[in-house]
Amino acid sequence: TRAANPILKNVNATIASARRAGVPVIFSQHGHPDPENEVKTSVIVKWWGASGSIKKGSFDAQLLPNLDVAPDEVILDEKTTYDTFYKTRLKSLLDKENVDTVIISGVLTQFCCETTARSAFVQNYDIIFLSDGTGPPYKPTLDTIAHGFGKVITCAQMRERLDEIAKDRNK
Repeated sequence: TRAANPILKNVNATIASARRAGVPVIFSQHGHPDPENEVKTSVIVKWWGASGSIKKGSFDAQLLPNLDVAPDEVILDEKTTYDTFYKTRLKSLLDKENVDTVIISGVLTQFCCETTARSAFVQNYDIIFLSDGTGPPYKPTLDTIAHGFGKVITCAQMRERLDEIAKDRNK
């Protein structure tokens, strides 16, 4: 939660701009149903250990209470690894909406955010990675994404783009 507090205002403002622009907003939650019994079957649980893994339904697995989630927006709660595409509905949801660009925001910049960006890239999506919408800002990840995977921009820059889309949409 501490890592997310500095980015929450930026993220919520960007979410609002995305909605006005008609851009789908999708959230993900990472959690393991039974970490104690997944140590032998899940590499990520083996790596972090059962006690270091996020248990589904626990406080750490919840979306932040102040995150602006609309009742009709999708929450991918089946995510069990860093990659938000892996064994989730994400790709089918994006394909259904004809999405060609993935905008990435999140708390663990160098784990979930970076892995999801790489996965999206190899699946032929354009990537926009929010430098102040991921936290804490992890310079090596931002440099890597900018060098080989996508555009790294601020939330304010993203909001400007989304607000232009919203204006065009409302003409």
